[in-house]
Amino acid sequence: MRRYYVKCGQENIRRLSHLNIKNIKKSEGYFAFYADRKSIEQIKDFPNTEYYDRFRYAVKAIIKKHLIAIIGCLLIVIALVNQNISVAAVRFTDSDTYDEAVLEYLEKYYRRIGPFCYLNANLTDINYDLRSTFYHYEWIGVRKSGAVLYLDIKKLINPPRLEDPTPGALYAETEGIIKKYHVEKGTVVIHEEQYVRPGDLLISGEVVHYNNEIEPVRAKGYVIAEVLKYHDYTVPKTTTDLIRTGKLEIVKAYILCGRQINKTPSQFENYVVEAGAAKGGKLFQIKTFYRYELKEVTTVYTEEEAVEYSKSLVYKAFRADKTVDKERIVFIKHVRTEQDKDYYYIRLIVKSYQNIARFVPYQ
Repeated sequence: MRRYYVKCGQENIRRLSHLNIKNIKKSEGYFAFYADRKSIEQIKDFPNTEYYDRFRYAVKAIIKKHLIAIIGCLLIVIALVNQNISVAAVRFTDSDTYDEAVLEYLEKYYRRIGPFCYLNANLTDINYDLRSTFYHYEWIGVRKSGAVLYLDIKKLINPPRLEDPTPGALYAETEGIIKKYHVEKGTVVIHEEQYVRPGDLLISGEVVHYNNEIEPVRAKGYVIAEVLKYHDYTVPKTTTDLIRTGKLEIVKAYILCGRQINKTPSQFENYVVEAGAAKGGKLFQIKTFYRYELKEVTTVYTEEEAVEYSKSLVYKAFRADKTVDKERIVFIKHVRTEQDKDYYYIRLIVKSYQNIARFVPYQ
């Protein structure tokens, strides 16, 4: 490519015969032509010779002529890139799952530069940390769309207890010391600070009226007792799980007469699908599906991590069985750890205030 423009004195005409040049034009006192880089290495030492790089000259001319437009385009590109990597807002996908503690916890993953905020870790690591910390949620994950960080939270909801008119009484499910109780139906047969054993009667379903008539009812209420109990766990030293990475694909499926007419390949090697909204009628529908990427993660537990994991199982089980707000865990203490080649055997002692009342129908 002849990218150099050369002006050379006429006295050099004989030296040009063996060079790779093109478009020679004669003018007053000099020749003008185009040459390649190899020829320039020889021409540059000729007397009365000038040359310049056509490409650089053109670039300088364009920049000089369109400088303002170029600067404007660069600023727009920088703004778009910054918008894509920065975090301008954090939103909960479902407003009912708002949790201020999660927002405060995410603060440690922000790096602030002037008015802008950026994540200092990738979404996979953030999601893993969130699920380890907020284990009482059935699901918690964070994903990013543009400059907005979305928090997806699914609460662990205990199914509502169905009302049943079957007469019966409330008995102690485990041993403990009675701290408080509340009765809606039935007759109380206990008092505070009383020690009870499993199977002891707490609230009778036999109500005595003023005429000494006994009416069998379904005892209803709760009994909070101080419970001290051992919990034993076996924790593998190495586990492999499939977890959601936080990456998401939103797919639109077009359904005609019950058959999908479009192909929706995924960039994920392994994923789980959740169905979203569907629009249309019986003949034609547009369905939305959410694909969450799954990744195989191998976890190697140290002894301390295995103990913390065991404690998290206690909290999770306690929340799953919780029936009244007054129930709480007072403390969890590590008693001992034994181990072999593959497992840790952990014993914990847990002190809690829990509802120990269990309904038993009358025969």
